Amino acid sequence: MIRDIIKKEILDNITSPKFVFTFLLCTILILLSVYTGVANYSAEKKEHTASVALNRKNMESRRDYQSLASGIKINKPPQVLGTIVTGIEEAVGRVAPVNIASDPNLIESKYESNPVFAVFGALDLMFIVKIVLSLFAILFTYDAIVGEKERGTLKLALSNSVPRDKFILGKAIGGYISLLLPLLIPVLLSLIILLLAPDLSLGRAEWSRLFFIFCMFFLYLSVFFSLGLFVSTRTARSSTSFLVLLFIWVVFVMVVPKVAVIIASRIKPVPSIHEITSKKDAFLRQVSAEVNKGLPEWIQKNARNFPRDQKAAQEMIMKYVKEIQDEATTRIDANNAALEKDYQLKKKEQQNLAVNLSRISPASALTFGSMTLARTGVDEYDRFLSSVRTYKPIYTKWINSKMGTTISVLTGGEQVRIDDMPLHHLEPENLSSSLYKALPDFSLMIGMIIVFFAGACVSFLRYDVR
Repeated sequence: MIRDIIKKEILDNITSPKFVFTFLLCTILILLSVYTGVANYSAEKKEHTASVALNRKNMESRRDYQSLASGIKINKPPQVLGTIVTGIEEAVGRVAPVNIASDPNLIESKYESNPVFAVFGALDLMFIVKIVLSLFAILFTYDAIVGEKERGTLKLALSNSVPRDKFILGKAIGGYISLLLPLLIPVLLSLIILLLAPDLSLGRAEWSRLFFIFCMFFLYLSVFFSLGLFVSTRTARSSTSFLVLLFIWVVFVMVVPKVAVIIASRIKPVPSIHEITSKKDAFLRQVSAEVNKGLPEWIQKNARNFPRDQKAAQEMIMKYVKEIQDEATTRIDANNAALEKDYQLKKKEQQNLAVNLSRISPASALTFGSMTLARTGVDEYDRFLSSVRTYKPIYTKWINSKMGTTISVLTGGEQVRIDDMPLHHLEPENLSSSLYKALPDFSLMIGMIIVFFAGACVSFLRYDVR
């Protein structure tokens, strides 16, 4: 009996104009988004390789270690799954300058170099699922029950002693299969594009992440499908059902995420980055002034004690310079670390509050979960920035040791060599850690599906078919 209901539901849907329209639009949008993502990743990969080579060339061309101490650049590599879920990759910077004075921050975002991207945003598969396909889920379900009632077929079907629980279960399964059918072919074609793309290298870990990302996509569509089924059992007219679902969709997808950020910013205010930077710069100027004033005073005070040998005198000055450089760097790092710790703590509290509030919306759960799995979200941004800030004192120690052994008061220094310079390294986050972070998003969507579908079943058991 359920099989017959499923077959009838699938046949009714695939012969309708909305199915043809859904299939054509899904095919065009999904293939276009994947093709665009692959092209963008290839361009960003080439740009990253060229930037790394240029940075090394610039470092090797420095005339001395004092000029090298003014800063080097660390480039953030693009994520291969950014072809599917762009995340915040284009909004945040791609380069982190590292020097002995200030704390590293990411700069040179894609939006910064070309502001037009900020106007239109990225067209990725997550955006299509979140906006377009969720509307199709509503389109397939808003009249699933109430439409049958208006046409008189619901009363006719139930007059044949068909159990209501089996009827709604068959309608749900058949309708969901009908919704997924227009997606399967473009999704399979997208996977073929990812396999054949020459610049993409997807290993086992990336394919596993891709599998869970698609699972999250299907769960998200199931949320709106079960919601549509629930509303269809609670309304007397299909027009009313559609308007209610459209209102809920706007609230879930558009309103809740933005309102959550506004509420979090009011409850957990965070000082601006300009305030923190001005405090760091003020302390840096204070320490620099003390060092610049202290060196001539020390030379004048100890001039009588300098050895007659010019080389020995120079070594004595270099030893003192290294000591005051190390002391100044330690003071600056300690002050910056304290300011940064307080700032990051407040920012993390605000961020967590905004995320938790916005998770009332399945759209936010989809966004955060898929970005975590694709490693294109806030977590990956924080991990990279944290690794650069961990690298900074290692680089500072190395450059200070070089300046302490090559600084010359009477000569011009020596050629810069970076063969022994410590390299920055970021260990990729493993899949289990990403899944653990995405677990709340999976759980919330599964919970919504259960609640909405259970509500639809209970409502249909009491539904007036007249």
